Amino acid sequence: MIHRKITAVVMILLATCTVANAQISLKGLKEKAQNATKKIENAAGKTGVTAASKGKTFYVSASTGSARADGLTPSTAMKDLQKAIDAAEDNDQILVAEGNYLGNMDRGYIQVGQFGNAQSDRGKFISIYGGYSTDFSERDVIGHVTKLQPTSQSFTAPLFNFNARRPYGYNGPVGNVVIDGLVFDLGENNVYCVANVDDERTGTPNAGVLTGRILNNGESPAVPTVGYMKGDEYGLHMDVEGNVRISNCIFVNCRDYGIAALMGKGHMEICNNIFIACKYAACQVRGNTNEADIDKVSLDFHHNTVLFTWTRTKTFEDMGQGFRFMNGIRTIDVHNNIFGCNSNCGVERVYYESNKSVEALKESNLYDNYFFGNKRDLEIAASGAATISVPASRIEEAEQIGPKYEGNRELPASEEDFLRAIDQPYLQGFMNLEIISSQSYDANSFANQVNRIFGMNQQGSEIVRPNMYGNKYPWEKAKDLFGKVKGYGAQMPR
Repeated sequence: MIHRKITAVVMILLATCTVANAQISLKGLKEKAQNATKKIENAAGKTGVTAASKGKTFYVSASTGSARADGLTPSTAMKDLQKAIDAAEDNDQILVAEGNYLGNMDRGYIQVGQFGNAQSDRGKFISIYGGYSTDFSERDVIGHVTKLQPTSQSFTAPLFNFNARRPYGYNGPVGNVVIDGLVFDLGENNVYCVANVDDERTGTPNAGVLTGRILNNGESPAVPTVGYMKGDEYGLHMDVEGNVRISNCIFVNCRDYGIAALMGKGHMEICNNIFIACKYAACQVRGNTNEADIDKVSLDFHHNTVLFTWTRTKTFEDMGQGFRFMNGIRTIDVHNNIFGCNSNCGVERVYYESNKSVEALKESNLYDNYFFGNKRDLEIAASGAATISVPASRIEEAEQIGPKYEGNRELPASEEDFLRAIDQPYLQGFMNLEIISSQSYDANSFANQVNRIFGMNQQGSEIVRPNMYGNKYPWEKAKDLFGKVKGYGAQMPR
């Protein structure tokens, strides 16, 4: 039996926690999160690229829009987000009202360019902003929720695929890519065991968790299930370049990464998002350029809340990272985030450039972050060992991190509002996470009788049953995590 213990501060606070209804409205964020337009302009200068001019504005409303409208004014809003994307051109922006958007004819997914085909289908440089009221008179991403939340669809594609590339050798102005104020939720579509605390096969840790454990391809336990899809599909997949920002979004119950991106020349900023109950990893961004252009690629991951990232399978043998430092990017800054209760590690730094001179120039900055309840806060690679686990208090000793490494620490005990905002049954279930393994051997089984005749090895079976694994998190409660810790994690969207 393996028993997962959450840090003492969480256990102490959990005993006195009740769900908090109040949200803290914070006056300040760092300049990067306060002024998105200025950030994009700064990013253009940082990477040596020239931003393109602004284009048209399209309006989309699932409840008040029309299928045949042109979408160019609030009163002639389109109904279908995919139709607006198809109509848009480089440098256009799309404003999206509250509602659930499922793609053309409710197929379940949205795309800018074809998935896996960015070389021939380069997509377009557009900006998408959710969180508008149906008349577009106000914007509040918490009060006017814009969702991508399939409910009964079967599809083989990312929930949202976004291509934005230029032809090889292009040196002109690049466009902006913005995704702001969307909820990515696969919880209504994933296949889960029906919750049953009396049947250990279901992986139900307590009566308050919405479902039993998530099911992967090839699994068919003899218990009732709910949902439609077992396949591994990304929440948001991107193959992009230029000036890219992903902000004020929620990625919840994504069964194969919250964000999985390929980044060409330019700067990507991922800020003020909530990642919760995703599998594989919450966020992974790889560089996608020639080696000579790696110095033109940068990534800033800041003010995000990253909780409950789950491993690839129920046996907990691999994956399960909150954020991954990947190759092909010269400068990565990871700061002012909260990494909590990730089943493998909050942050991973195990990949190295094959060219040692390129590796020596990389900047892998990890500073001013809060950690709690992770199996590992930081995981690094080392010769002679598979990996090394580094607690937050010792990150400065990890030579793979830097030149910025200061200010990483455990979540302070005073941050009770944040812990109370987490769904309490889910947090309690994770605190009591157990993985039970059992083995059996039947000498008289047909397989073992045949194996003895031919002098082959005998066979047994092993059953692995976690009491919690990838269970559905209530997406509505993910919204409660905005603005709970001043200066760290996702702040109140502005």
